[in-house]
Amino acid sequence: MAAIDIKETPSTTTFATAFDEWLDGLDTPQATLTKHSMEILAKSMRKNMALRDAILLSVICAGNPEYDKGKLRDYAAAPRIPNHQLSEWCERMMKWSFAHAGHETDKDKVLNASRMLVDIVAAVEDTDLKLQVQPLAIISYILWWMGDERAMLTAMRALAIDEECSLAAIVAAAIHGDQWPNRN
Repeated sequence: MAAIDIKETPSTTTFATAFDEWLDGLDTPQATLTKHSMEILAKSMRKNMALRDAILLSVICAGNPEYDKGKLRDYAAAPRIPNHQLSEWCERMMKWSFAHAGHETDKDKVLNASRMLVDIVAAVEDTDLKLQVQPLAIISYILWWMGDERAMLTAMRALAIDEECSLAAIVAAAIHGDQWPNRN
């Protein structure tokens, strides 16, 4: 499969296939993504913060009884379509994740997600360094959420590439202020 051109926006079908591969990988030992899917996800995360957030929610909220892959797909695919129920669901999922940070966690999902995100970072290194920013920001958030102090290193790496990365900045500020989920 040919590499995606950095200037092109992945089609809805291509994006959906890559996101489904991501979701399947969370439940697969030694998960791997195709290079094409890694490029699609990196490119899509850079343009669509809802995809980044859906990827994050797929990891940190997997233990929530309301966890729903279909809702994650809907949120990632159509973030600009007003959907009050979906927004409320995402808000409940995030609140739950703070209350249960690092405790009611599917450690295998966290490990698989971390591996896939590191693979995405490596896969796009020679394509466009800025494509690494959102995967690094997600890694930093997951580490912070798990109470792992290495989160600051990953957040700073993302910010070194793009100082305007809001997720990495949030993580760095939280750690700097000694604010950790479910610890304070």
